[in-house]
Amino acid sequence: MAEDDAELAAYQASLGPQGNEAAKQGAFDRMKGDDPNWRIKTVDGQATLADIKKRRRTELEVAQEESVSRKFKITNFTSEDSAVTGDKSVVSHYCSICGEHCVAADAKIAKLPKRSTDKSFALDESAYFHKKYANFGERILLKRPNGVEKQFRFYCRQCRQPLGYRSAPESQTCKYSYFYQNSLVEEQSAAIALR
Repeated sequence: MAEDDAELAAYQASLGPQGNEAAKQGAFDRMKGDDPNWRIKTVDGQATLADIKKRRRTELEVAQEESVSRKFKITNFTSEDSAVTGDKSVVSHYCSICGEHCVAADAKIAKLPKRSTDKSFALDESAYFHKKYANFGERILLKRPNGVEKQFRFYCRQCRQPLGYRSAPESQTCKYSYFYQNSLVEEQSAAIALR
């Protein structure tokens, strides 16, 4: 160990006073080699502004990489692609007179149970997805054998054909939507105006 110290002292003496400073500066530059503007000597354990900026830049890069990996990928998704819905698909229904698109539902309306009073198809709103593209009209009161029935009717947007009714207004929830027997067709070409 003493031999190494003696050899180092001899080497530094051979460089002279300016060479010794150059050797120290070269060693310091190798230590802080990634920043060419670094010329300040620091005390051990003391952080400089450059160190703080470099650490912050590194932290931001890591945070950005993590946020990119946490983002989700947007893909086109249809009801046919879903494994959750199983065999269900959305069926479009059209006005039987003009062929206007009136109802989209995950059930065929012609296959739904019929109501005994007027033979209209009853769609259970809590069991089936559906969207009505119709104009909602007035409230109508009908006399039935066991009392009075309230109907909030909806009509085709284009030809104003009555499509069906609900027991509550459009803004409220109700158990069933009823569709008149011959008001809708599943194929647009089956409409009277398009034959």
